[in-house]
Amino acid sequence: MKPSASLKRRLNKVWKLRQDGRYDLALHEVSRLLEEGTVTASLLILRAELIQLQDDEDGAPTLDDARKDLERAIELDPLSPQALIELGHFLFAVEDDARAASKPFRKAVTLCRGLLKDALLGQAKVFSESGRDSEAFACLAEAHRLLGHNGESGGEILEQWKSL
Repeated sequence: MKPSASLKRRLNKVWKLRQDGRYDLALHEVSRLLEEGTVTASLLILRAELIQLQDDEDGAPTLDDARKDLERAIELDPLSPQALIELGHFLFAVEDDARAASKPFRKAVTLCRGLLKDALLGQAKVFSESGRDSEAFACLAEAHRLLGHNGESGGEILEQWKSL
């Protein structure tokens, strides 16, 4: 789904406000977007980050709200490494719970390795078709190295290796 021009303008405004350190105004705009029904994992993550950057004010969203936003982002997109990483940082830095932080970090690492493996396999195919075999082999070797950490078999990589 392509964002409307209005949504793009509003998101650009949020990023500009964030960049300028005007976290309260950026938070207000993100909260309005969420209230209006533009609920995405990315917006919830951004709201949680802005809550943490904000000065404590009466009526402002709390750190508990930030955690709920991160948990909701994960519910909306359970394969989002970004949401898991942010929750891990929150649990570690805000709640001072290294043990709890370990779980989302571990899941994010596993997801990222899988994504990186898929990207490397795709890149290897492109290099192979372009006659850049040494670069294709390097991608396959890196993908194979990642498999050892995720406990996967290397069948797909081996098949690509053979085709080269």
